[in-house]
Amino acid sequence: MIALPSLSECGLDEKGLSIWKKLLEAERTALEDANSSKAKYNDPIIGIRVLGFFMKDFRTHTQDFGSTPYTRLCLEITSCFNQSDDKAIYTALVELGLRYRNYLLRVFRSNTGGKPTPSRHVSRPSFDVVKGRILEELGQAPQTEKTHLLQALLRDGYRCAITGVYDMQSCLDIDEIHAAVTLAKSVAVGTEVAHIFSECAQDDKDYAATVFAMLEMFGLGEKAKSLYGGQVNSLHNVITMAHDVHIAFDSFRLWLEPVAGQENTYNVCGKLLHVFSTPIPARITFSVDPAAAAAAKAMHKNLMLPDPSLIAVRAACARVANLSGAAEQADQILRDLEDTTVLADDGSMAELLSSRLSTLTS
Repeated sequence: MIALPSLSECGLDEKGLSIWKKLLEAERTALEDANSSKAKYNDPIIGIRVLGFFMKDFRTHTQDFGSTPYTRLCLEITSCFNQSDDKAIYTALVELGLRYRNYLLRVFRSNTGGKPTPSRHVSRPSFDVVKGRILEELGQAPQTEKTHLLQALLRDGYRCAITGVYDMQSCLDIDEIHAAVTLAKSVAVGTEVAHIFSECAQDDKDYAATVFAMLEMFGLGEKAKSLYGGQVNSLHNVITMAHDVHIAFDSFRLWLEPVAGQENTYNVCGKLLHVFSTPIPARITFSVDPAAAAAAKAMHKNLMLPDPSLIAVRAACARVANLSGAAEQADQILRDLEDTTVLADDGSMAELLSSRLSTLTS
């Protein structure tokens, strides 16, 4: 958790500076309250810092989002100043910050560790047969868990899109992949499909509204419509990742930042990237595997790449979650829940976490 920068270091415009003064005052109040109450989760501090770091991030990354998010957040924060007294203003700011915290955690945070790549065939069919079967299902609705796993794998060349390591199950199932691994003297690992916007909350009736509100803030309201229902499993919202990379991605320990002027190219950012079992590159470029692209074109299909706008939104949330302490707080809540209950491995942790956060902010 990092304190908000000083007024001279925040890098905001005149409108932002007047708001920043109020946020610094609120942060001091939150710190004083935390010292006196010794609260475990320090919600008010995190709420204020979420607002501050989102403001600073939106201002810094106008090349990704334009001015809409910054202007929108400034208006929302300013509306808190209409309260009757300083205490009411402080309470309104904390509640607004915690609402954004709950949104970003609800949309992005999940019980990490997705389903492993499914075994497809007892026999070992040719690569062309596998491609044909997968592409036949592309674009059909609704997408099942298995089909979006296989389509992402096909698009990504049966590799983790971050590290380039081949998928173990594909190596076992497909002769051509096994031969490629052998020729490259490479290794294969278990891979999973990672969602840019979380799949876990799809059964929650509030999920669609939460996603829409989050994306609307970024000026991307239309993007929300592409995620409703089973469309959250569409190729533009999924990336093939090795298991350990997926865990880091889901928990904001790893994120992707778009590189200006370079299409589908991202800097890989995060914590402790040097400790992964497979080296994490500093920069990656997403592309459709050439063989898969040719097969898709012949069948008049389109293998969409991950959406840069959604990746940029997630990157902003990851940065703010780490700077504000929200990511660290979520880890603490998960540890506390592990001490008190049996956790499910089917993604229901997102619901437990959301419920816990709601309790904390009530």
